[in-house]
Amino acid sequence: METIISYIENLFGNYPDSPQARKAKEELLGIMEDKYNELKAEGKSEHEAIGIVISEFGSMEEIASELGADSKITIDQKEAGGSNEQKLTLSQAQEYLKRQTEFGYRIAVGVALCILSPVAACITESMKELGVFSETFADAVGGVFLLVVVAVAVGILITSGIANGKYEHYEKMDIKLDFRTKQQLEEQYGAFDRYFGTKIAAGVMLCILSVVPPAIINAFLGSGSFHWLEQLSGIGLFVFVAAGVFLFITEGVQKAAYEVLLKKGEYAPKPTKEKKGKKLIEVISAIYWPIVAAVYLVWSFLTMEWGFTWIIWPVSGMIFGAISAVISILCRAE
Repeated sequence: METIISYIENLFGNYPDSPQARKAKEELLGIMEDKYNELKAEGKSEHEAIGIVISEFGSMEEIASELGADSKITIDQKEAGGSNEQKLTLSQAQEYLKRQTEFGYRIAVGVALCILSPVAACITESMKELGVFSETFADAVGGVFLLVVVAVAVGILITSGIANGKYEHYEKMDIKLDFRTKQQLEEQYGAFDRYFGTKIAAGVMLCILSVVPPAIINAFLGSGSFHWLEQLSGIGLFVFVAAGVFLFITEGVQKAAYEVLLKKGEYAPKPTKEKKGKKLIEVISAIYWPIVAAVYLVWSFLTMEWGFTWIIWPVSGMIFGAISAVISILCRAE
C-alpha cells in the first residue's frame, strides 16, 4: 500500500493543498485500497495487485476535472515562481527515448564515416605500390573519395542535429513524471545500464586493438614483395576505431536520454556555478572540435600520412578532457 500512497501523492504534486484536493485524494485512496484488497483476496501477488490498481483507476485529467478548473496551478502562478516544469506522459517519454536512440545512431554513422573516409586513400596507395595506378590517379581518387564521404557524413550530422533541435530544451526543463511513468523508466534504465559498461568496455578494447593489424602487417609482411600491404594496414585501424566510436556514441546518447528524463548524472539538479561551467565547456567544444577537424584534414592532405595523422583525435580528446576538468574545478572553487 505504501507504493499506492506514494503514487497518489505524486499525482497530486502539481495541485495546491485545497479541501477539494484532500477530499479527492482520500476518495481515490479508498477506491484503490478496496481494489487492492480484492485482488489480494483473489490470490494476486502484491506486485500484480499494485500494477492492476494503478493501471485501472483512471487518468489525472479525469481527477482534475472533478477538482475544478480553479484548483489547477495556473500558468501565471508558474511564471511568477519562475518554474520551467514540464509534465511528460509515458508515451511522450518513450517517444523521446526512441527519437534520441535514432539520433544517436545517425550521429554515430556520420562520425564513423568521417573516420573511415581515408580507407580509399589506403587502397589506392596500395594499388600504386603494385603499379596498378599511377601516383596522380591514386592521389586523385583517394582525395575525391575522402571529400565525398566527409561531405555525406557532415550532411548526416547537420540534418540530424537540426531534426533533433526540437528536443534540446528537454535538457533544461524541470521534467515531472508520474509515479507509473517514472517506475517504468527506472526499470528500463536499469536493464540498459546492466550492459552499458560492457559495451563501453568493448568500444575501448576495439580502439586499443586498432593498432594490432598495422603492427602485424608492418612486422611480418611490410617489406619486400609484400610492401604494398603496409598501405592497407591502415584500413584495419580505421575500421576498429570506427566500430569503437560507434559504440561510444550510440550508448552515450541513449544513456543521456534516460538521465535527462530521470534527472540523473550530468542532468541532476546542479548549483548555479556548475551550470555556468557546463555552459562554458559547451562553448569551448563548439569552437575546439571544428578546429581539430580542420587541422586533421590539412595535415593529412599535406603529408598523405593517413595511417599516422589519426593520432590527433585521441590526443585532442585527452587535451579537451583536461580543459573540461580544469573548468569544472575552478567553477566549484569559486
